[in-house]
Amino acid sequence: VQYSLNFTEYFYSIMDRKSKIIFEEWAFVILAWIGIMYFYNIITIWGYRSILKENVITEYYDSGLVHFELILQGIVFGVLFALINTVTDKTEIRKKSFGAVILIKSFFYLLSFAIAGIITYVVYEVFGLMTEKMWQESLNIITPMNVLSMIIYFFAAILFMNFILQVNKKFGPGNLWKMITGKYHSPREDKKIFMFMDLQGSTTVAENLGHNKYSQLMQNCFYDLTEILLSYKASVYQYVGDEVVLTWDMKRGLQNLNCIKAYFAFERKLKSRENYYLKNFKTAPFFKCGIDCGEVTVAEIGEIKREIAYHGDVLNTAARNEKKCTPLNKKMIISEYLEKELPENMDGFSKELIGEIELKGKQGKINLYSIDYSN
Repeated sequence: VQYSLNFTEYFYSIMDRKSKIIFEEWAFVILAWIGIMYFYNIITIWGYRSILKENVITEYYDSGLVHFELILQGIVFGVLFALINTVTDKTEIRKKSFGAVILIKSFFYLLSFAIAGIITYVVYEVFGLMTEKMWQESLNIITPMNVLSMIIYFFAAILFMNFILQVNKKFGPGNLWKMITGKYHSPREDKKIFMFMDLQGSTTVAENLGHNKYSQLMQNCFYDLTEILLSYKASVYQYVGDEVVLTWDMKRGLQNLNCIKAYFAFERKLKSRENYYLKNFKTAPFFKCGIDCGEVTVAEIGEIKREIAYHGDVLNTAARNEKKCTPLNKKMIISEYLEKELPENMDGFSKELIGEIELKGKQGKINLYSIDYSN
């Protein structure tokens, strides 16, 4: 057991955050489909096993081989199901209309069922796990009603699985389980880092592009941000128009300067795709940002629409810092509270004291710093 735990810890330690999220999602999908396969057999066969006439099929179910079949089919279809969702989410398919994506996925799901059945048949034939008589009896019990019930059941199961995965993406990895278990039902105190990033000159850009083209621009920018979030262990708190709010817990955000490097990695990403943006949107997007850290209250709020919300002066300060970037001609401004947590040597970055600034909505002045690449 100790060896198993050590291997699991080592396995997780060598994976980046993106790989961990994908691995955990795939593991959940595979285990869930094994469970779904078992549940279907419970309600269709085992539920009335005692009243079935004894024959080769009941012998097969009593032999225990059915467990191998269910696990094999669950693993094969689970892997294919996860692969379909990953591919459609990471390719140009995701940009098609919702109806088109559903049709494309449905086709591949049906194909996956066929592949799972074929692989099961091949394995059983190669290892001689079922006799010819068993195969014949299996075909005899397949009726139109059996097929219809199977279609309805697995169609509902596919909808349910996709619903769970989409809700998990809506709240962010891990937050769905926290909401289910009621972790945020009562307000809790936590220490967080918040970054507010806003598109420079967004009003002018929106007027020049029009609403539809402007929305496409923001979609592309935030899509380019995704890899950055995973690499620097950030979570998205909110998308608000042309603004995105990122958050880290204190340890993760300060580790390797993740909360600083994330912004500059995003800046480099947008710069590397400048030709694409100029060609398609006639603008090179540039974001400015403000950061602060400290204690916040986190709670689940809302009745008709529920979400996890953070409250505290930290968010207000980070937002005000971002608004100061334009008049002060800075790309990143942080508060004195975060500056105290950062090391003196910032590995390629420099801090500059701006001075004591009075922020709107706050009593008194606080020291603000700008961060940029060191010369």
